[in-house]
Amino acid sequence: MEKINYLAFAIPAFLLFVYLEYMLAVSKKKAHLFKYESSVSNISIGIAERLLNLFIAARFYELFNYVYQHYALFDIPNAWWVWVLLILATDFVWYWYHRLGHEVNFLWAAHIVHHQSEEFNLTVSARITTFQALIRGVFWCALPLLGFHPLMVTVILTVHGAYSFFTHTQMIGKLGWLENILITPSLHGVHHASDVKYLDKNYGDVFTFWDKMFGTYQKEEETPTYGLTHPIKSHSFLWQHFHYYLEIIEACNRTRGFSNKLKVIFGSPALLDQDIRPVLERRYLQHKAKAPAKFKLKGYINI
Repeated sequence: MEKINYLAFAIPAFLLFVYLEYMLAVSKKKAHLFKYESSVSNISIGIAERLLNLFIAARFYELFNYVYQHYALFDIPNAWWVWVLLILATDFVWYWYHRLGHEVNFLWAAHIVHHQSEEFNLTVSARITTFQALIRGVFWCALPLLGFHPLMVTVILTVHGAYSFFTHTQMIGKLGWLENILITPSLHGVHHASDVKYLDKNYGDVFTFWDKMFGTYQKEEETPTYGLTHPIKSHSFLWQHFHYYLEIIEACNRTRGFSNKLKVIFGSPALLDQDIRPVLERRYLQHKAKAPAKFKLKGYINI
């Protein structure tokens, strides 16, 4: 019930801010920052994740509580300074979850969906799959393991997630000295870029500390080109979710030896054969001339 109440607030708030961002873009003659098919795709993926998460979120709280009750390493009190420590710990865990999500193939298969969009606006923040939510939840178990109470963890994760929502926009420019402390929309836009100089940068979600500490910090210089280095060629819901899993399977089929197959699964996405996706696209996608969505179809989709 608590999750449903949260969704009853979060979903209208999400739609309201998306609408406000779009109207602001129109007023500034930047409506081109929104592409209809892409925005619908982003929101559709978010709807699927939120609906499935109704059945998953409570289970993860139970898991957090179990880890806390049986394996907590420290007895951390509920004091004001603990909240400061917890937000820092949360962002640190996020950094490594996020970085590994870009560096390990089977983790990238879940996270790649978030980077497929070639636009960068608030709708992209919804582009999270259930697979990614499950993997992320496992990483969050590190917090109750350290000794943070599950209720505190849940509150901070809500705040942490809300902050990252507002970093997916081009309507806020560079923020000067704040970029030395906080991940801003400009810095997170760099993370979503496919330009060589911007690849694998700015993994932090709230703070820049970890990127600076581990050498992955990059300020925006040239205007980013958003999306993947090898863009996908379909807005198909299923293709967007599963194409990279199929690529891993195909790479394993092409590789001899169990240990070498493990290297594919746990290896770097940069080392995966780049000719695999075109082969799979010819095998699975229907190659027809694209036609713009007509007004009646758009009305149906909107409803």
